[in-house]
Amino acid sequence: MPTASETHERVRTATRQNELWDKGIAASLEHERGITEKDGILYYDNRVYVPRHSSLRGEIISQSHDHITAGHSGIAKTRELVQREFWWPKIHKDVEAYVKGCETYMVTGLPDSHGHDALLVVVDRFSKAIILVPCNVELSAEGWARILRDHVYARHGMPQVVISDRGPQFVSAFMKELYRMLDITQNASTAFHPQTDGQTERVNQEVEKYLRIFINYHQTDWADWLPLAEFAHNNRAHSATGKSPFMILYGRNPRIIPDSPRTPNSKVPAASDFSKAIAQIHKETEAALEDAAGRMKAQYDKHKRPACEYHVGDKVWLDATNLHLPRPKKKLDDKRVGPFLVLEKTGASAYKLKLPPHWKIHLRFNEKLLTPFEPPAFANQEQPPPPPPDLIDGEEEWEIEEILDSKPRKVRAKRGQPSTTVIDYFIKWVRHTREHNSWVTASEMGNAQEAIAEYEAKMGSNERVSVVKIAMSKSPLAMVLNHHFDGEDISYLCQRKDGTQKWVKNPDVTLFENFLVEYWSNYEYHSLQRTES
Repeated sequence: MPTASETHERVRTATRQNELWDKGIAASLEHERGITEKDGILYYDNRVYVPRHSSLRGEIISQSHDHITAGHSGIAKTRELVQREFWWPKIHKDVEAYVKGCETYMVTGLPDSHGHDALLVVVDRFSKAIILVPCNVELSAEGWARILRDHVYARHGMPQVVISDRGPQFVSAFMKELYRMLDITQNASTAFHPQTDGQTERVNQEVEKYLRIFINYHQTDWADWLPLAEFAHNNRAHSATGKSPFMILYGRNPRIIPDSPRTPNSKVPAASDFSKAIAQIHKETEAALEDAAGRMKAQYDKHKRPACEYHVGDKVWLDATNLHLPRPKKKLDDKRVGPFLVLEKTGASAYKLKLPPHWKIHLRFNEKLLTPFEPPAFANQEQPPPPPPDLIDGEEEWEIEEILDSKPRKVRAKRGQPSTTVIDYFIKWVRHTREHNSWVTASEMGNAQEAIAEYEAKMGSNERVSVVKIAMSKSPLAMVLNHHFDGEDISYLCQRKDGTQKWVKNPDVTLFENFLVEYWSNYEYHSLQRTES
């Protein structure tokens, strides 16, 4: 991400190269429509005017959308971030076009990350600020009280009301433990409401979306991204208040870039007026919250979108809800994949897509699972075409970007000879999208020993086994999720009631009979439904 000085220097250069500057726009418009000039940069309403340029406007939008401190927000929140410092004609349309062309879209049940398997989300109902704390599903009342003490009470004091989706018995034990830690002997005024809160559910979805974009393939580093996810949320204006949580809490928005200069005529309240400014912000926030309450229901009760008509050659995104992608947890997996080419229309609302050849699924999908692909609106969003393969000894070889996964595969030998086990690797190829990731045998990676060594060091083992013999857990089996064939062997992806998942190879049918009957019945039904559609 460029510094503010670098961005401003590029704006200054582009401004002088723009033909309007040669015509003396700075002088002629100095007293019109709030446009001023300082040090070779035009300002409109104390915001930097960005002239028309081949890539500059797109790069500025990218800083408020793609960066880890922005978190790939939607149109409204991205626009608010951009307009804090910059302005140009039709900026609303440019931001909308940029976000629609973004290829990265869009709490328990999380994979282990530094010993954590759950996330505590704390939401301030007034400022809409959030606090994100990694924790564990089996956390005791004492553990929850310690988190509230260290992360909420230490920053903001005792809340007036606490809403929780935990049961009343847990709530009572939790509050007693918190009072004991804080040495509070009398009845405190904090009220507890054990209920599900829709506001927190929406924040959960936002945080999951952020993590989905930035975490690694194995989803093991999600806890490392929480501070930046928290910052990204608290730095964006909320639709209900019209202000960012930072502005409501502290009276200002933080500087994302350290050397960001102030625009001319910036109105910064003196220390004596600061308390008045905060009081005014809180008064405006209360009014905005009251107004937003009347709009909430309409906002979340929108009608379903009308059916889309696609044509051969169109590109579409495919909903990934029913796809079994090879990653640890579906909660943090991609919500859509693609874009894919439409090959033909096969029914009133069904289409055949061109999918990667290694995807062993039907090619036909209902229109409800598809969304139109919006091509990038700015040059800096465009993905370069995949590079041609290298030619080594007359053979094509593709460049490996990263090894994502590995699994053993049993190879049957000739009669009388013992079978052998080989390791297959799941490869991300340089400048190819994730849909082109594919499994490659170790024997085909003769020129990639460095990549293999790096992967093995990262995984902490020279032979990572993801397909294993039956391993019974203390938690009983809940369901069978997926299957795949490997020669005469068959493996099933099984999920237990504690949420853990494991591939089980050639399971004992007597132990799995009921689950396998249910799985294959559902599989045949959905296969028939896809065929008919």
